[in-house]
Amino acid sequence: MSIEDTDLWVAQRLKDMRSERGITLTTLAEQTGISSAHLSRLEKGVRKPSIGSLLQIARVYGVSISELVQEPDQDDFHLVRADAAMTRDGQDGRYTVLSGPRETMSVIRVELAAGKHTKTARHVGEEWLHVVSGAIAVDISGVTLQLGAGDSVHFDSSKEHRLTNADDAVATVLIASTAATVPMRHPIPASRRNAADSR
Repeated sequence: MSIEDTDLWVAQRLKDMRSERGITLTTLAEQTGISSAHLSRLEKGVRKPSIGSLLQIARVYGVSISELVQEPDQDDFHLVRADAAMTRDGQDGRYTVLSGPRETMSVIRVELAAGKHTKTARHVGEEWLHVVSGAIAVDISGVTLQLGAGDSVHFDSSKEHRLTNADDAVATVLIASTAATVPMRHPIPASRRNAADSR
């Protein structure tokens, strides 16, 4: 499957998951904090989702991020071979989802291009970040940390945070994100049906 095909698959998956839950874009916007117009563009494949957006949507649906962007596993484990990992282009740079379908943890590898930064994000849970190569600045609630290869930081992801690569080379970062033990909002399961039109 080409990158263009997988991008369209993700867009259709986002639309299907909302349809399965019988909720409107307005309801999803209220739950995620992402505008309904932006959510609509994601579902049409007009815009590529940021990692923060995917985490927010996954948490509201009570699923893992891999369930939004990958086809489900047939085994009791999730194996990612180095030469078979599916890398996608997103708003925050190139990313690869390395974790499987379990809901409590998501692991993503991000390749942040020189001079780029991620969108500011905040989402329920915790986040651990490890710089594999290059150097980045991590802003957490107004405090900026400079991290080089081998450095890690662990923080409350409900605090606003953003990554910046001010270097002249790509920075590769591993991000492990957990769901909160007590979510701010209950997940919307697939069995839910609203009388409202799901658009």
